[in-house]
Amino acid sequence: MKTIKIFLASSEELSDDRNAFGNLVRRLDKIYEKRGIRIELFEWEDYDAAYNDRRKQDEYNDQIKASDMFLALFHTKAGKFTIEEFDVATEEFKKHASPKVYTYCKDLKEGEQESPELTEFKRRLFNEMGHYWSRYNNRDSMQLHFVLQLQLLETSGTVEKLKLENGTVTLEGMPIAKIDNLQFAAGNVAYQKMSVEFATLPEKIEKARQRVEKFPDDKDLIDDLQQKQNRFNKLKEEFSQIQKSLFETAQRIASMQLEQVSDMLRRAIEAFEDGKLELANILLDEIAHEAEHHMAQLEQQRSLVHQDIEAFLLQAKTVMADASIPIDERIDKTATIYSKADDWAQKSALPEEKYETLLVDYESFLSDYAHYDKALSINQRLTSIRERLYGLEHPDTATSYNNIGYVYKCLGDYDKALEYYSKDMAINEKVLGKEHPDTATSYNNIGGVYYSLGDYDKALEYYFKALAIREKVIGKEHPDTATSYNNIGGVYYSLGDYDKALEYYFKALAIREKVIGKEHPDTATSYNNIGGVYKCLGDYDKALEYYFKALAIREKVIGKEHPDTATSYNNIGNVYDYIDDDKALEYHFKGLNIFEKVLGREHPSTATSYNNIGNVYDCIGDYEKAIECYSKALAIRENVLGPEHPDTATSYNDIGYTYENLGEYSKALEYYSKALAIRENVLGPEHPDTATSYNDIGYTYENLGEYSKALEYYSKALDINERFFGSEHPNSIDSYNNVGATYEGLENYSKAIEFYSKALLVREKLYGEVHKETAKSYKSIGNVYEKQGNYIKALEFYSKALAIRKEILGSEHPDTKSIQENVDVVKQLID
Repeated sequence: MKTIKIFLASSEELSDDRNAFGNLVRRLDKIYEKRGIRIELFEWEDYDAAYNDRRKQDEYNDQIKASDMFLALFHTKAGKFTIEEFDVATEEFKKHASPKVYTYCKDLKEGEQESPELTEFKRRLFNEMGHYWSRYNNRDSMQLHFVLQLQLLETSGTVEKLKLENGTVTLEGMPIAKIDNLQFAAGNVAYQKMSVEFATLPEKIEKARQRVEKFPDDKDLIDDLQQKQNRFNKLKEEFSQIQKSLFETAQRIASMQLEQVSDMLRRAIEAFEDGKLELANILLDEIAHEAEHHMAQLEQQRSLVHQDIEAFLLQAKTVMADASIPIDERIDKTATIYSKADDWAQKSALPEEKYETLLVDYESFLSDYAHYDKALSINQRLTSIRERLYGLEHPDTATSYNNIGYVYKCLGDYDKALEYYSKDMAINEKVLGKEHPDTATSYNNIGGVYYSLGDYDKALEYYFKALAIREKVIGKEHPDTATSYNNIGGVYYSLGDYDKALEYYFKALAIREKVIGKEHPDTATSYNNIGGVYKCLGDYDKALEYYFKALAIREKVIGKEHPDTATSYNNIGNVYDYIDDDKALEYHFKGLNIFEKVLGREHPSTATSYNNIGNVYDCIGDYEKAIECYSKALAIRENVLGPEHPDTATSYNDIGYTYENLGEYSKALEYYSKALAIRENVLGPEHPDTATSYNDIGYTYENLGEYSKALEYYSKALDINERFFGSEHPNSIDSYNNVGATYEGLENYSKAIEFYSKALLVREKLYGEVHKETAKSYKSIGNVYEKQGNYIKALEFYSKALAIRKEILGSEHPDTKSIQENVDVVKQLID
């Protein structure tokens, strides 16, 4: 088992802080021990009794030299023994790069003064060593600094990284610090103003609600309530984003703790830590201007340029944290900062140890905003650096392989995704073992690629491997175990095994509600997925019930302008696609507006919203608007994901479908063929999406009256669907129905009834006897019997279809009236 040894030196005046620190380390030790790491703390006060008969100072010096981290705490004094210990640690670090030396200085309160010895020590620390200390004014601040630095030291990736949840920084569920208790938030005027407004708005909303209840017809009061609610939801999202940016800035500063920094950069750090973001950005802008001069004198000023790059990285974080700048400007400015930092790093030969940090930040930013081609390029360079620094079998190298796999998966290059995910898996299996949580994550990621490829057997194989590890190592009620249940449920959902899908989705939901609560975003995901199953079962009331549960959590917890909230709007719109076109458009446009505002107009999620809106316009017969929306989605997907991506194929297919509805069959075939070419090339000739293309091409040939051609393509689709999903899946039902329609066109009525009946049997089993899909089958069979002249049988099946439509749609619905006409006609023929 690996051990991290920590030596803590402090003056007697900080005994309370030292004791709190010891308690923190003991709690951290329990977390790290689960992953094969122990944290060993050696403490000593700096006072004269250090020299006694039982322990000599050289014994402490030996402890220092054997440590991985040396921490010195100061407040108003700097005792000679603590300074001596610091010097020993520093000299040892110069020789062996260990221990890492960290200094903590507690802020002075009003009336307190630091001793001359401490002032001199700080001067020497900064001027002679270029070493900058961490400031803290409470235990939350001290704890956050330490855990950030501990995670920088512990690079194996075996412990989860710090997370920011609802304003609290946590490590595997253990609270470390509240953002509001940290000076960079407490002293930040804009943040505090936002915090006060956020805290007082609920009371104002409640009062406004009471006024509306008293005067329900007063439009001004209703508008006032709505405005306050809208402001609260918008503020909640903004507040969460600012907290995230502040936390990331603190992380960036922690990584600079052992770096030499200029006086101006030190002042910028201090300004941030005091909550003075505007001043911090002014100072960082000045450094950026000076950097132009440094770059011009690169050879002479190389070390200054390298420091400028550190300032750029810090500026990228502070810009994203500055709520006074509009979000679009923040994103654009941050992209420019990272690009310049990267360019200068290459030109100035930045040491690879530092270049690695730059590329990690840059890649993360690019992936967040779907700049996948650029993210892939940065990831590949980062991987090369890690291979040289750490070797081919290091966890950090594995992480890079994993990240490359993720980008390839987003780009739809599944072979490459598997290649890199498999590299990540091989390292984790060898270095961490086959029953390690990180290995489970590798299995999970590989399962996700097989899922995208439609190889559901393989997907389940890897998902169940991940589940077995998680249940054994981290327990059956851990959020990661819930994720495995959720993923397995997703495969069964795609297979059309809705009972199994619900079984696993509800297992995930039960864990999430119990462990992380009923108002957590992951719990919302479970509600969302369960809603999706009910949608496919045709139980639209149940689907909306669960989708709205997910939406309520997301609006409350992450805000009305978050991408996940937009996804909920889209999903609700997808249900209304079947029952209310106006409502469908309303919710799809809500989703689109959020995606455009939060992720930009060139993001895959924005393309999905355009695509969904196109579907609605296509259904209501507004084909011009449908093609307009589909074309917008296609343009984004071609630009962001590339011309050979499965989502691009979906856009081609949807455009083809609209031309089909317009009766422009040659155009339809042109777009269907483009979609088919991509799907056969990327997904393979036996993928369900490829079957969809075969099916759509068959439909076009059916409309053209070329029934032999239609039967050829429909049969290809049927063969794939039966093999992948079995005979009792909606895709197979559609294939039975389509083959039946083709035989009907060929006047082979016995074959038509055979395939229509297959579709009917499965629909009755899946959806029940009273469902619109079941009614379709009754009508289709009735049509064939009518063509055969068997009017008694035709009336029997038409009547069944009519009864269902009356019950579901009502007597005045156009579909009900249409089947009523069929019934009336065959009755006359019988008479």
